[in-house]
Amino acid sequence: MNAPGLSLRLRISLVAAAVIAVFFVLTATLLERAFRENAEDAVTTRLDAQLLLLMGIVEVSGAREVQLPEILPDPRLALPGGGVYARILDAGGATLWRSPSALGTRLEDWDDDGFFERRMTVQWELPGQLVPLTFQVLEERDAYDAQMERYRRTLWGALGLLTILLISGQALALGLWGLRPLRRVRADLDALRQGEHRRLGGPYPHEIQTLTDSINALLEFEGARLERQKHALADLAHSLKTPLSALRLGIEGPSAERRELLLQIERMQDMIQHELNQAQRLGPSPFQPPVAVAPVIERTGSALRRIADQHGVELAMSLQPECTLRIDTGALFELLGNLLDNAIRHARAQVRVGLTCSGRRLELTVDDDGPGIDGADREAVLRRGARRDTRPGGQGLGLHIVHTLVRDHGGELHIEQAPELGGARIRMVFTQS
Repeated sequence: MNAPGLSLRLRISLVAAAVIAVFFVLTATLLERAFRENAEDAVTTRLDAQLLLLMGIVEVSGAREVQLPEILPDPRLALPGGGVYARILDAGGATLWRSPSALGTRLEDWDDDGFFERRMTVQWELPGQLVPLTFQVLEERDAYDAQMERYRRTLWGALGLLTILLISGQALALGLWGLRPLRRVRADLDALRQGEHRRLGGPYPHEIQTLTDSINALLEFEGARLERQKHALADLAHSLKTPLSALRLGIEGPSAERRELLLQIERMQDMIQHELNQAQRLGPSPFQPPVAVAPVIERTGSALRRIADQHGVELAMSLQPECTLRIDTGALFELLGNLLDNAIRHARAQVRVGLTCSGRRLELTVDDDGPGIDGADREAVLRRGARRDTRPGGQGLGLHIVHTLVRDHGGELHIEQAPELGGARIRMVFTQS
């Protein structure tokens, strides 16, 4: 039996969770990138504005003489370590002026990666000459990095929470509503197995309706096929019984050869009757309704009690009344009839029948105080036609039929020694789905 795979609900939930997670990761990545680009553009625009303002307030009186007022466009330029720095360079790169905020800052650090930097070189027109000046403005990245970190935590935290809520909502909606039609199909199948319905009802959603229609068609086809097989086997059995009866009447007599022929004819008739009984049963089916086993055992025991009395055998029963088994009633009667008849014929004085069940497990035992069955013979007696005694009336089919019926209905048959009576114990174990 193949191990069950992942449930449909789990598969859909995993796929949906993966899609939602990938979507939000991509969304968060794109939003973070867009915010970073916008923030960098804002800083660049602000620095460009600072350059233009500095150009507007600077006074150039010579090639190396520049002056700026005490009040600068950005108050941070006037504060030492204010985070925004500015300077003016001549054509050779020498610093002509730098903002008070740059006090204590080494000039070689102005090209460090820790700053946003904008610069612009202009030709300043003076009487009779053009003076090249380079205006440079820097802003520390610390404030920008802190802003990006806050945005990143807020963005990923919010999207992570939203992802969890969406996955939880999707799983809840899938369980409460999305898979409800499949639960209906499962309930209808259970009712079908219990024998409460003969086909799956509906209506179901279109995707499931196709499946249930196919199951109903299969059930109808199998039912019709079994019915044809029953009729064919019944016709064959009845066709054979008439010529066999005529043959039996024709050879009746006292001679030993005729008695042997009559014995073989009786054996053939028993086999035909067995196959006829088989034809009248539906056979093991997953949709077989469960049968209460104890009443069938009691009825079989009542039918065989007269035979037990003739053999001087006491028939005792210890039955758990709530035990049920998925088996055709006719098959159960045949199983018990062969089993008890075999035990009564071999017992000296006692036969005990036990029935117990727990959960999905049912156990049926038949003990006798007869000679028992040796370990070497236990496998052989289950074969068709095998016999351990030579007493008349047996055809070697009893235990074979029992074994076949037990096996066909998913059970196991064990031949053991009866713990109290000392004879044979036939123990059958069924595990039901």
